[in-house]
Amino acid sequence: MNKKKIRLYGAGGHSQVIREILEDNGYEITETFDDKPEGSHYATKKIASGARDDINSFKHDGPPVIIAVGINKDRAEIANFLKCKFETAIHKATTIASSAKIGEGTVIIAGAIINPNSYVGKHVLVNTAASIGHDCVVGDFAHISPKAALCGHVEVGEGSHVGVGAVVIPKVKIGKWCTVGAGTVVIRDIPDYSTVVGNPGKIIKRNFPEGYVEEERISNLLFVGSGISSSFTLLNCLDKIDNSTNTNTVKIDIIDKGGEFITGIPYGSRSGFSVLLITSLRDFLPEPELGKFIDWLNNNKKWLLDRFKKEGGVLSEKWLEKHSLEISNNDWYDIFIPRAFFGKYLSEKIHRKIEILQIENKVDVKFIDGNVVDIEKEDDTFSIKLEDKERLKSERVIFSIGSMPINYLWGNKTVVEKDNLLVINNPYKPNLKTVLKTIEQYSIKNNNKLNVLIVGTNASGLELLYKLNDENQIADKISNFTFLSTQGLIPNATVDEERKEKFNPKHLNDLQTETTLSAEQIANAAFKDLDYAEEIDLGAASTVSKISSAFGTLLGKLDKKELKKFACKYGNDIGRRQRCAGQHYLETIDRLTEQGRFSHIAGRFNDLVEKNGNYYLDYLDTKTQKILQKDEPIHLVINCIGSMNFNNENAPSIIKNLIEKGYCKPNESQIGFDVNFNFEAIDKLHIMGPLLAGNIIDDKPIWHVEHCGRIIWLSKLLSNKIFDKNLTLASK
Repeated sequence: MNKKKIRLYGAGGHSQVIREILEDNGYEITETFDDKPEGSHYATKKIASGARDDINSFKHDGPPVIIAVGINKDRAEIANFLKCKFETAIHKATTIASSAKIGEGTVIIAGAIINPNSYVGKHVLVNTAASIGHDCVVGDFAHISPKAALCGHVEVGEGSHVGVGAVVIPKVKIGKWCTVGAGTVVIRDIPDYSTVVGNPGKIIKRNFPEGYVEEERISNLLFVGSGISSSFTLLNCLDKIDNSTNTNTVKIDIIDKGGEFITGIPYGSRSGFSVLLITSLRDFLPEPELGKFIDWLNNNKKWLLDRFKKEGGVLSEKWLEKHSLEISNNDWYDIFIPRAFFGKYLSEKIHRKIEILQIENKVDVKFIDGNVVDIEKEDDTFSIKLEDKERLKSERVIFSIGSMPINYLWGNKTVVEKDNLLVINNPYKPNLKTVLKTIEQYSIKNNNKLNVLIVGTNASGLELLYKLNDENQIADKISNFTFLSTQGLIPNATVDEERKEKFNPKHLNDLQTETTLSAEQIANAAFKDLDYAEEIDLGAASTVSKISSAFGTLLGKLDKKELKKFACKYGNDIGRRQRCAGQHYLETIDRLTEQGRFSHIAGRFNDLVEKNGNYYLDYLDTKTQKILQKDEPIHLVINCIGSMNFNNENAPSIIKNLIEKGYCKPNESQIGFDVNFNFEAIDKLHIMGPLLAGNIIDDKPIWHVEHCGRIIWLSKLLSNKIFDKNLTLASK
């Protein structure tokens, strides 16, 4: 059998390692070249002069070449002047995922591991026992030294050298021609031409080439916030870039104050891995995204369910038992799945898209952990100021920070603890898992069983009730649960098919013959129909489709002024009375009610009053409009009342600054900014997500941006606007 022929360029000690790899793999090394034969390794024989001094006489044709030179800069120079075919040298004792891609000329030495979906460029050296995590990108001519470890989603730029035993944490981007010292721990992005040492790694110098002038980064597009609205907008923008004929690299910056990017779900990982959707998957996600997600679920369900089981408690176990058959049959449509599953799907999808486009030099994406406190318009660019005084610049901004922060209920801290009282003002700060641990520790200290008050019956309120009963260590310490909400109603889950069919939204239907209407007329009719549904004890799950359809038809009779008034003033009020919830939440309430451990008060929180060492709830009773006091003491209060509006004195500084500068004008809703048909508050400052409340978009009124279908529609519309011929990103 004829051996494959190959040539080596380089005759130093490094070439001996490569020679052995090639010979073990069945290659015949026909020639060895070196630009300085006199400095070659003693074990190398028959060395010919390299091409550096006489490029024209060098035989570029012939067997492929491996450049056996350890210095990155020299390897790059040789690769650029040789006009040969190149081969890879991969030791048999390596572990390389089938989905990883390896560029020509690259050498991978014994013990190296390259994990799935990673890309290693051309003429890279991956040395002994180096580890490259999943979804990494290693640029051409880089060197990953022995026992260096790149965690997932790391990028290493062209020509950079990651030293022996260095560690790079997930999602860090190392620029081109950098040097990372031996044993360094890199925890943040490193700019081009930097030398980094220490734990944590610090830049000690910048090694700019002669004549190099560092350009100030001005991104073409900058996202403030990276929640689900930003995620889908970014995904649509990436698709536009991918399909564009423009050859310029689009620079995209994404800033998030939580340091967590593209999670695709409310609160990201702060809500944990075991909380469930409030709707079935069928109602949560529209096609074609639904089908794509289910395919992904089927391929990933084992590890997803293992993690869900590990983090969840007794109710999570019951959920797994209840749905075991559907999950086994991949029948997901009617299940209220853990919402973290969708977050993982969307995050993986977007990061993979970014990595592919970065390899193709179509995009340059930078993730920035920071809190934006101000934005200034400077001629053709925006200056974005972060809390740590760093400033970024961009030609175009998408402002998508999500809903306004929640109102604190009592006290001015996230957690307020006193003798016989614990108040949780934000159950997701720093994360739900930590808050539950705080509650558990408080319950252990408290000798008596706890009376719990949850203020608000939105998704968060139901979620907290569920999780308190999912955690055995907490549930056993609780005596009674009380909900406090204005209407005193629990979101409904069960559809009464027979009564749903008979239900007639009479007051809305009576308006169908009218030719002109006002927003107030439609809203009043909707409220009357909702009142009637409550009187006959027919829940929102049975009436929402008919009432929504009825008033939706009537909205077409409103002029633009009245349509905007409906979006600002009435849409959310109707929506709050049409809330539905997952059966898993309501089953918990039913069980507690049967045990005599659950009550619901219709009223508004007023105060917690201390008497004889205990605290009692004062509330404004909805029916009598009088301040009443609950008889039993309250030991644990959880605030789930929702977000503040723009008038709140504690509104974020970025919101206040945008309003004061006149860049953003609040509409009548006081939770949304007015925008034009391009989603702009001012030229090139786009608003996305919940801050679009109170607008008319594409002739449709927007009063909340929470449903996935609405988010997908709006994000696609915005990305189309940005890449329209009149709004094309600057091609620099």
